Amino acid sequence: MTLGELLADPVRVVQDSDTVLEIENRPTRRAAITAGGILFAVAMALAAIADGAIGTGIMVIVVTALVGWMILGETIQLTQLRLDRRADQAHLRVTGLKGRNEQTLRLSTLQRAETRTRYGKHAGRATVQLYLVGSAGDGPGETAVPMGRADPEDVIRLATLITDWLGRPQPGARP
Repeated sequence: MTLGELLADPVRVVQDSDTVLEIENRPTRRAAITAGGILFAVAMALAAIADGAIGTGIMVIVVTALVGWMILGETIQLTQLRLDRRADQAHLRVTGLKGRNEQTLRLSTLQRAETRTRYGKHAGRATVQLYLVGSAGDGPGETAVPMGRADPEDVIRLATLITDWLGRPQPGARP
């Protein structure tokens, strides 16, 4: 297992039926690793305080709290996507430490899901992003589905799954 695989967010399909497709991205592993690092830094600061370096210990606790909160705010986000044929809705909910964002789209306007690769400044720092593509008014509409730092292979697999699910015949529809 590589470091990237260890830090990848677990993406799972909660429900896959003819009428409903529900996908969830929970960053539990990433949150546990981050929280462990924060607790380790606080333990080191408390050890420094116990050893007599009170100023250094307090400074480490303050810096750890600020940096830890910023890191947790950026990395911890729960993404839920529910496609429901009966309600003709695609409901996207993203919950993080800074609040919740919800977006509802008409399922009948969605055509497919696709992935795009965004490259970082350093080699090997590519991020695969998931988009829902459909028609919106007079041109194609796109909606980004935040997947955090999910494994790129999982994101590609989900895009294929969503596109295949959108292409399935609707239950009760005539062939």
